Amino acid sequence: MSPDDWDAYWRFERFRRRCDPLDFRRWKRDSQRALRELHPGPVRLLDATAGMGDHTVNLAEEGFTVEATDASEVARAQTREAVHEAGLDVPVHAVPWAQLGQQMPARFDLIFNDALHWIEDESAMRAALEGMLGALREGGSLVFFYADAREAEADAGLRLLEWDWEHMEPHRQEWSHEHAGVRVTLTIDAERGDRVIDEHHHFAVEGESELREHRLTMRRIYRWDWAALAPLMRDVGFSDVRSGVFENRAKGYTFAMNHATR
Repeated sequence: MSPDDWDAYWRFERFRRRCDPLDFRRWKRDSQRALRELHPGPVRLLDATAGMGDHTVNLAEEGFTVEATDASEVARAQTREAVHEAGLDVPVHAVPWAQLGQQMPARFDLIFNDALHWIEDESAMRAALEGMLGALREGGSLVFFYADAREAEADAGLRLLEWDWEHMEPHRQEWSHEHAGVRVTLTIDAERGDRVIDEHHHFAVEGESELREHRLTMRRIYRWDWAALAPLMRDVGFSDVRSGVFENRAKGYTFAMNHATR
């Protein structure tokens, strides 16, 4: 998505969370807790996908020395607000992944990235990996998700696409909430491609608000399964690309959390 689309998305997400009582930090905390158990000592960590600050706050509360970055200006502002409300001191940057090695060379012991697989183009993926590699200290690791060594076959991504599409409503109302005299309704129309699912979002706004009706497309990318991503990481210069299995107790499933070491 474009930077403007991401800014719009996070503005609407903030509106939704004013109305929705779900505890997103609780949902996400098991991955940060598991990461801390793996790295118990003094660790300087970059949250490369700050979003609304959920991971950022959890990681800092687990004892990591945290910095954060995000491509969206709105996300960065919301992350700053979240860490301030939590009483934390976390620098928030506007550094693209591909430029991390130039702007923050050999700075971090860990880089946490839960959206690496959102990159579609191989050259863009290579540039992002090279940037993160350069920002890691010797022996430091990139922590990433989606790819799963338990599903190492070359068609694992396509099989996941098939499953997601089979269990997805092609047209659905995702949510509708009212707050302070303003109602926002999100409807999604899904469209399947060869290796992607495009979800066309329509945010409809009723009432006086700084929010305006907006349309954007979020693309689910199924290219970067283990068979595709792990060899590319090694080619870029990462070593010891490995996958671990952990439990999300809040949501009742297991997940793969992966490391690739500089």
